[in-house]
Amino acid sequence: MKILYTLFLSIIFANALHAQFGKDPNKYSFGKLTQERVSKSKQLTAAGVKESKDTTFTNYNNGSVPMRLFFVNAKSKDASSTTGIYLNNQRFSFYCDVEKAFRQSTSNFLDIYEFSYLGRKYLCLVSLRDDCIDKSCDFKCYNLFDISNPKRIEQVAFSSVHNGVDTFGDFNFDGIMDFVRAVPQDPDNRTKGAVKVEGNTFTVTAYTVGLGSCVQLKNRKGQAHYIFAQGDKEANEFEVIQQDWLIPLKNKVGEEVEKVESKEPIIPFDPKESVLYNMKGEKVDKSNWGLEIFKFADLEGALKFCEELRSRKFEEVYLMPDQYNKRIYYYVYVGNYYDKAEGTNDQTRLKKIGLNSSFRDFKARYSTSD
Repeated sequence: MKILYTLFLSIIFANALHAQFGKDPNKYSFGKLTQERVSKSKQLTAAGVKESKDTTFTNYNNGSVPMRLFFVNAKSKDASSTTGIYLNNQRFSFYCDVEKAFRQSTSNFLDIYEFSYLGRKYLCLVSLRDDCIDKSCDFKCYNLFDISNPKRIEQVAFSSVHNGVDTFGDFNFDGIMDFVRAVPQDPDNRTKGAVKVEGNTFTVTAYTVGLGSCVQLKNRKGQAHYIFAQGDKEANEFEVIQQDWLIPLKNKVGEEVEKVESKEPIIPFDPKESVLYNMKGEKVDKSNWGLEIFKFADLEGALKFCEELRSRKFEEVYLMPDQYNKRIYYYVYVGNYYDKAEGTNDQTRLKKIGLNSSFRDFKARYSTSD
């Protein structure tokens, strides 16, 4: 009887291990990278539709704060500015990038849910990225709202190929919630030939969620923590190829994967000169005009914004670092035109995706002209 009882306990323990780690303990999921996993507390559902003049409102039930989506039917308006959400009568637009620069014309959602984590309460809306609707595209858009204080709701946004609540967790164990992004691209510092790569590959990075902002997790040298992995195309389960993560990770044969620090893209510049750079970090001779869109206080944000512009078929994207007093800003431009007329088509295209731009005279350092 004692032997049977011991065998029974062994089976229970083995089943528990299998439930936590799966068949292969050296395959990872995002839930295995955090000490405490997130679980949904509420699933929101549509409760009814109301029309008011040219706007359609969809109310949602079961939420901690009043929630309604809106869609403006006016054909003359740009679609990206005619969809959004009211949370406790506070109006927000939808985005799919960390910088919240590109508004999305989202109307269909993959998931809408609430969860509580580390003392704060969140509402998450997951949708497909605009350019994924008619194409073979795996990116999901996360619009995350901190609803801990209903009178002052804060929003962050990002994209990832993964869709699941395990996107969120405390990955650096500091008592503040983070999120991870999985993007189907190799890291700049990939070690060639070290590991045989088959199937889907992606790079995972992590960000701490602040009040209306997010900051990428980096090591003491200022280089991003990351995982380069292979697995299913939604990154539900994966094997580690290369990494510089916050905890030790093993490869598919159970050996600890040696850390390889990430390489930050560097654009050299003299802040006393307003030099134009392309995305390779090369100086470009300035013509007369460029379309100025945003300025960023950090290089990483500027480069990611440029990457998003290029993904939307803007071929000529440039950075111009400039210094005012002790602050350095990174200006993002589309085009390097001899004549303003050359840029009118790009300006129209930018406006269609919700981006305002103004012509800057490259020959006069501080002047702009609409």
